[in-house]
Amino acid sequence: MSASAKQLAAVILAGGKNIRFGGYDKAFMLIDGTPVIKVLARKLDNLFGEIVVVTNTPGRYAGLEGMVTVTDIIRDKGPLGGIHAAMKRTTAPAIFVVPCDMPFVDTDVIRKLIRRYDSLTQADALIPVLGEYPEPLHAIYSTALAADLEKFLASSPDLSVRHFIAGLNAEYYEMPGTEKVRRSFTNINTPGDLPAQ
Repeated sequence: MSASAKQLAAVILAGGKNIRFGGYDKAFMLIDGTPVIKVLARKLDNLFGEIVVVTNTPGRYAGLEGMVTVTDIIRDKGPLGGIHAAMKRTTAPAIFVVPCDMPFVDTDVIRKLIRRYDSLTQADALIPVLGEYPEPLHAIYSTALAADLEKFLASSPDLSVRHFIAGLNAEYYEMPGTEKVRRSFTNINTPGDLPAQ
């Protein structure tokens, strides 16, 4: 299971319908004047050997350098479909997954997750827990799960990420409830969640 950060790939999930955001592509919402996809890429580029963006509108990302774009292989399956597509695309042994609406990810927090994952010998995934809540979309997954995930997508009536990881040999990693950590796990769900520009 041991793998350095540069052997892992970062995966940005950018395929949501953005209903609560008026249909606007949240990957291009501005944080201090910069599209969030670029904010995330700058942070992740310093940590990972590859950045994969999963989107069903790849043309919008054509001008962004340093990222590989992929589309869902199995359509309309939500975040798990995106994770599956990324697993099939990368040759990395594991992926760190983050949604595009989580722009405040902290590199120190991610490094801590990577070190923990690196210490594991059997786990399929490392899922951080904040308070009582698992955070499966700010987590590390072995890409060896691709075939199992494909079977799950084809057969399960419940396509939630939490339902999928319930069947894994997953390590749950309790995170400290500091302001820095809480901010790292903060989602931008509506325009009102954006910081003042």
